[in-house]
Amino acid sequence: MISYRTLAIPIILALVIGGVISFLVVYRFYPEKHENINLNGKCYELTGQAHQEFINLTAQQKKNGLILQLKKIEDINASIPITFSGKDPEIKEFINRYHILVTSKQNVTFYPNIIGSVINGNITRINLERIVENLSLEELYPSSKTVAGSIGIQPNEYITPAETENISLLQDALMKNRLREIVATSDGVKSTECRYG
Repeated sequence: MISYRTLAIPIILALVIGGVISFLVVYRFYPEKHENINLNGKCYELTGQAHQEFINLTAQQKKNGLILQLKKIEDINASIPITFSGKDPEIKEFINRYHILVTSKQNVTFYPNIIGSVINGNITRINLERIVENLSLEELYPSSKTVAGSIGIQPNEYITPAETENISLLQDALMKNRLREIVATSDGVKSTECRYG
């Protein structure tokens, strides 16, 4: 008679070893980060230098968007609604450093099993300007976003919907122009098939 308990350990070990080998094989063939973009109906894959320039561009766009929004807020004493996220100890320190009045908190679990929160709150314009001025591009990278790098300004009474739309249109135009430069001048750009859906 076959004992399933004696087979369980070898089967588990075989699955773990198979998983590790599969990961290494896949990683070996896809070691490079890439981004696929659609620019005026033509699609490109960005790798290497072009991918890094794309990551820098998206980080700079996020910072520029925050700066443009802050310029629309004329009241120096404004209390601005913001949202941000991160690990709970870092959030607590961030809230205390910038005197943020928390209006809501939602608990979340970040990969892999890291407890954190998404916070909505109000901050003075002066403190928000300090945060934005000191943001580095690295803090805005998706792979290393800090609490400060996750910050976003929520709709508010100081920025009209028309101003928000104008900021968005300006950002889109600047993004497209810079993407054209990356495609035209950077190493690591390949034409690729456009995939929709």
